[in-house]
Amino acid sequence: MEQPRNKPSRLRLTLSVVSLLGLILTSIFLSRRSVHQIQEASASIYKDRLVPTAIIAKLTSQVYQKRLLLEPYGVGKTKPQAGTVVLALDRLNRQIDSLITEFGQTKLTPEEAERLELLKQRLTVYNQLEGELTESLTDLPKAQQVLFTGTGHTAFGQVAQTLTELSALQLTVAEELLSQSRGQSNYIYVLTAIQIALVVLIALSLFWYRF
Repeated sequence: MEQPRNKPSRLRLTLSVVSLLGLILTSIFLSRRSVHQIQEASASIYKDRLVPTAIIAKLTSQVYQKRLLLEPYGVGKTKPQAGTVVLALDRLNRQIDSLITEFGQTKLTPEEAERLELLKQRLTVYNQLEGELTESLTDLPKAQQVLFTGTGHTAFGQVAQTLTELSALQLTVAEELLSQSRGQSNYIYVLTAIQIALVVLIALSLFWYRF
């Protein structure tokens, strides 16, 4: 006669249930850690990407305000007022310096730090040309030549290009952070599925032992 199959002993069942519970607790811990990483990534997108992007937008606006301030003199449509121009440029330059300092205090990638140094260098060159222009306002043809043709035009274009590159880098790094968040979300889904499977195994083990 075929012998009835032996049901697992109480000790074996207890060890199995304890092991499964341990796995569930471990997966819960891993899930919580992943959630924390997602929260950090979301905070980083705001603090280290959106805020610097806003700073770059302000920087770009201030640089173009400087250009617009000098443009009437460049086309000879405004009577030269060197004192007023110098004061306005000085105010804008101080604001730009403050924005650059604020941007430098954010979390920068090596490429962003390199572009920031390049921006500082190019702004220095352009500001020197602006200084030459304000000293030559009484001689408008010379002032126009200093800032709106040749070297001046190139220097302003380089500043604008660097600002554009910094802005593009913000988007690139933000996309990387979003990709990491999606990966962590998928990881949590997998852990959740494992937790459900372990709970089912525990229920089946208890059911088998009882009946």
